[in-house]
Amino acid sequence: MQTRHQVPESKHFRLEQLAEGVYAVIHIAGGAAIGNAGIVDLGDRTLVYDSLFTPQAGKDLRTAAEVLTGRPVDVVIDSHWHNDHIWGNQAFGAETDIISTAETRRMIVATRGHGAFDTFMAKAAASLEATRAEFEAEKDEGRRRQLAMWVDYHQSVVEAKPILRVRAPNLTFVQRVAFHGTARLAELIPFAGGHTESDAVLFLPREGIAFMSDLLFIEHQPYLAGGDPDRMLETLDQVAQLNPKIVVPGHGPVGGPDALKAMQRYIRTLSGLARRMVAGGEPEANIDQTPMPEPYGDWLFAAFFPVNMHFLYQREKRRQQARVR
Repeated sequence: MQTRHQVPESKHFRLEQLAEGVYAVIHIAGGAAIGNAGIVDLGDRTLVYDSLFTPQAGKDLRTAAEVLTGRPVDVVIDSHWHNDHIWGNQAFGAETDIISTAETRRMIVATRGHGAFDTFMAKAAASLEATRAEFEAEKDEGRRRQLAMWVDYHQSVVEAKPILRVRAPNLTFVQRVAFHGTARLAELIPFAGGHTESDAVLFLPREGIAFMSDLLFIEHQPYLAGGDPDRMLETLDQVAQLNPKIVVPGHGPVGGPDALKAMQRYIRTLSGLARRMVAGGEPEANIDQTPMPEPYGDWLFAAFFPVNMHFLYQREKRRQQARVR
């Protein structure tokens, strides 16, 4: 029988203790977490930051939080509306509040009933079969490593599909929220327009720990096309001004403040590449033959590189046309 502070195991994630009562929940290969999460013991209440990709992974997350803190989870925070961070919501009981920004809740409600959601779910098995076949046929180890992540992703969707019920937050906020516990203070800080329409960072001032979800990727290429890269750069600067000692990304290992600069370099490198292509009159089709800059070739989510480049190219093209007018 497990006791308090005995670290539970899951096939979906590993737990990394960052401070007494504070844990990063990090996706492991072959699991259905896909993204990362956090567990914070306030002393008298338990917070969970993001609920992972599937109800199955969310169930393990709930168990881990209950074992580590010795109490039920009081609040789950949805950092933003993307499915790999909120589909685990349903694993938490009715006594657990789900909180997000008002805009994030609006997006969760809007997308769960959207035609694109139905199409995505209908194609889940076919997407898994196609990705698995590509993985098995691939000989290059680097490419196989990239494809393995997407096999995990599509497998997770297939396994979640029969039981998935997208649970929306029942509490929302607009400005900063502070959780005053008997052991620590935790601040929930909203940022608009960087990664999605609305994202929230959970910051522990005393410990200097920032749970950032997809406002930060470490050793993974970020997805830029759903937000505003300029706003993302500003957001990373604002988080840096909090002077965090430890940052937990939405994807990848736990890092330090230098990870914020690495993310900014990625955005600026790709933005500069797109700007030069447009200025030089290169056609957009050339992006698909553009070599990936170093050191990003070794980062996971390599499929996001051409997506990001097309997005940035089109964005720069619109800016150029606006200047001509």
